[in-house]
Order: sequence, then structure tokens, then C-alpha cells
Amino acid sequence: MIKNYSIRVKLAIIILSIIAPILIVRIIYLYKVFQNIDIMQGNLYNVFLLEMSRRSLSMEIVFISIFLMLILTTAFLLDKYVMKPISALKSTSQKFLAGDYSARVRIKSDDEIGLVASSLNRMAENIEDLSRSKQAFYAHILHEFKTPLNVIFSSIQLVDTYKNNTDCETYKAKTSKQMKVILQNCLRIMRLTTNLIDINRHDSGFLKIKLDNYDIVKLIKDITNSVKRYTESKGIRLLFESSVPSRITACDPDMIERIILNLISNAIKFTDKGGRITVKISEKGENIIISVADTGIGIPEKKCSAIFELFNKDDEDIIHNKEGSGIGLYLVKAFVEAHNGKIKASSQVSKGTTFDISLPIRVIDNNTCQSLCESGTKQVTSSDLESLVNRINIEFSDIYSCYDHDEVI
Repeated sequence: MIKNYSIRVKLAIIILSIIAPILIVRIIYLYKVFQNIDIMQGNLYNVFLLEMSRRSLSMEIVFISIFLMLILTTAFLLDKYVMKPISALKSTSQKFLAGDYSARVRIKSDDEIGLVASSLNRMAENIEDLSRSKQAFYAHILHEFKTPLNVIFSSIQLVDTYKNNTDCETYKAKTSKQMKVILQNCLRIMRLTTNLIDINRHDSGFLKIKLDNYDIVKLIKDITNSVKRYTESKGIRLLFESSVPSRITACDPDMIERIILNLISNAIKFTDKGGRITVKISEKGENIIISVADTGIGIPEKKCSAIFELFNKDDEDIIHNKEGSGIGLYLVKAFVEAHNGKIKASSQVSKGTTFDISLPIRVIDNNTCQSLCESGTKQVTSSDLESLVNRINIEFSDIYSCYDHDEVI
């Protein structure tokens, strides 16, 4: 039954259970003293005992008065330093339950209640930050979908006006141009959708890695060379360097491709014409080191760790009007960690940025010979080339119009 009462009532019951027996004993004692006094008042020979009883009565009254004062003082202190802070914690937590995370507990003390209040305030701040990030996430996603959809809609309207205002040849030429614009923006939507699906898989623990043994040096070299025409069209040199002639290791080639293409795409966005992007491979102990460095605008060093967070875009991105959803590097980190690897960024403003990826060197046993053989001797078919071009077009959809397979041969 007591469990349904408030803590103030519970404390009162506990205090009364302690002091009530003491008070009852003292009251009974006083009652006996009064009876003795009445009896002794009729007896002249008990004058001395009568005086002693009166003194004892006075002391008992003083003792009970002091005892009651101490109880009242204790109750006051408990109410001020325990009950009021607990009430404040209760009131604030009820506001949190109602969705008001701007509420704060106004308790400044170094005791246990103060620590609980401080922890509750920090929790509310974290929830507020998470809520703001979530709202920004949705707003950014909607904007990233809206932009290409608006472009597609405008292109369709233009195509519709061409058929009534141009001759056949002009109509074909202008329509072909608008179709490329539509295709590029469809690829932007496809890239964003694929990234969101992968983010959901990663955050839910369902992002699966398909490991097989590959020559990672050859794999990254081929990926880099496949996009040289892309970078050259922007007036940017793309270099590949490796201190390791070859290295067989277990990896997911699709993830490695998306990592390299994303980092190169990101470097192109922030590197001006005449700049340089370098993809370099080296070994350090039992790890393969992959570096992607550019000579672009760079970012402040203190913000290097934050760029791997969802939709973290530096102010410089907005100033230079760069396109992108801001989730690419988050996925790059997820793909690297899926390989049990690590990624870090180092940068200097106006000098460039370098991404260093460290992947453990390991070889899996199943189908090893077959994998090694296939990775070294498999001929590239027209279908494979077309698939590669499509993947490049998707990854580079923010910065390029679509290329055909002749551009990457």
C-alpha cells in the first residue's frame, strides 16, 4: 500500500515510526510523574521528593521541546535539500515525457542529486541536438530530391515547347540535350536513394560485405584509370602511385570501387582547374594504406573528424556552391569499417585534403585459387564496361553530365 504514496509521505512515515515510540515512552513517563506529584502533595514528609519530581518534570518538558524542535528542523532541511530538488527532477522529467526537451533542472550542487540533475540536463541537450540533426536530415533529403525533380520537370516542359516551335532537326538536337539532363538527374536520385538504403542497412546492422581475394593494387589502379577522362575534362590531373607492385587481399570489390569513386568525386568538387588528385598505395606492417590526396580548398583541421558525420557540410561548401548530399563520406567510413579498416582525414586550408585508409591484409581460404585466377585473367566484356560506366555516372552524377563507354576505355 505504501508504494502508491509520494516520497514525502514515505519519509514522514519513516520519521514517525522512529520518533513515535520515543515520544510515547516520554509521555507515559510524564504521566507517571504527574501522578506522583499529586500523591506527594498530600504528604508533608515527601517535600524533598516532590521538589525532585518537579525538577524531573521540567527537564522532561525541555527535552521533549528540544526533541520536537530538532524534528521540525530536520523536516525543514529534508524538504529544502531533498524534497524540493526531487520535486524539481520530477517536474522536469514530466516535461520531457510531454516532449519539451528545452526544460532544464535548476539544481546546482555537488551531491548525488546534483549529479543526477546534471546528467538529466546533458541528456536533454543530446536529445535536442539529435532532434535538430534529424530535422536537418529530413530537410536536406527533401531538398536533394526536390532539386533534380525540378530540373527533370523543367526539361520535360522545354521538350514539350520545342515540338511546336522548332523544326525536326533542331527538335532532335535540343531534345537529345534535355534527355541527357534528365538522365543525369535521374542518376542523382538513384545515387541518393542507394546511399539512403545503404545507410539504413548500416545503422540496422544489415550491411553485408562480400569478401573475396583480389589484387587490390590492380583493382584500385583500374578504378582510378577508368575515371581519368572525367577528371581531365575538368582540367584536373589524376595520378596513381603505388610502392607495392601487387598485393592479394580479401576485400569487397564493389565497396572498394564506391570508396575510391566517392573520394575522387569529392576531391574533384573542391579542386580547381589545374589542380591534382593523387591516389597512392603503400604498405605499413600488416595493413595496406590507400591515400587519396587533392590540392583543393581544404578544410579546417579541427573539422576533419566531423566530416564523416551525416550531412555535415562545412560553410566553405556553401560559399563555393558545391553540390552533394553530404552523406558520401559517412558511407565511405561505413564501407571501410566493414573491412575492419580505419579512415582519417588531414587537411590544410587552401592547400588540400588527404584521406588515408588502412585495411588489414588477409587472405580467405574458400575458392582462393579461382578468385586469384579470375581477378588476373578475366576479360572485360562490353556488358562489364557498360556496367562500369553506369556506376561511374551514378557516383559522379553531382559533377558531370553522363559519359558513354568510349570515354573510359
